[in-house]
Amino acid sequence: MPSHLIAATRFLHNRWDGGTTTELLIGPQGSTLAARDFDVRISCARVEQSGAFSDFSGYQRLLLILNGELTITHRGEIFCLSAAHEGWHFDGGDKVHAELHSPYVDDFNLFVRPGVMKTAHGMALFSGQNWQQAADPDAKTYGVLLIQGSVRIDDTQLDEHHPLMISSSPLTVDAETDARLVVFAFGSVVT
Repeated sequence: MPSHLIAATRFLHNRWDGGTTTELLIGPQGSTLAARDFDVRISCARVEQSGAFSDFSGYQRLLLILNGELTITHRGEIFCLSAAHEGWHFDGGDKVHAELHSPYVDDFNLFVRPGVMKTAHGMALFSGQNWQQAADPDAKTYGVLLIQGSVRIDDTQLDEHHPLMISSSPLTVDAETDARLVVFAFGSVVT
C-alpha cells in the first residue's frame, strides 16, 4: 500500500451514552463497528461523563489521552491517565470504569485483533522541526493523525481538511507550523 491521505469528510461521527466518537479508519473495507467484523479500527472520542467502557471482546485496545484527565479502575487497580501518559494497552473485553477529572476527555483509540502489534503516542513538533517514524519489523501499517497545526509528509500536506495519512512504510513528518499529532503503527494491512 502506498501512502494514502484520508480526508476528514470520510470520518464517521456518532453519539454514544458517554459522549461522541469519530471513526477515522476501519478495515477491511466493508466492515462495520456494529457487526464487529473489523480487523483494525481507529477512532477519537470526546468522553463527557464517567462510566464503564464499552465491551469490545475479541479485540486488543490502545487508549491514548489527548486532552483532559481520568481515573481508570481495571482488575482491582486504580490509576490516572492524562495526555502526559503513554498509551494504555488492555483487552477490549475487560471491565473498565473511567472517572473524569475534567469536563471532558478527548482520546485516541486503536483496536486490533489479539496478537497483532500496535503502538501509538502523541507528540508535539515546533514549526520547522522534522521527525522520522521508526521502522518496526512487526508493523504493516504506519500512520499520522494531525490534531492541530499543519505538517508535510513528503510532498503531501496534512491539515484540518486532510488530517490522516497511512502508509506501508514509516513516515517522515515536517512541521509547517507548531503541530500536535498522534503517530501510530500496527501489524495489520488496511484494505
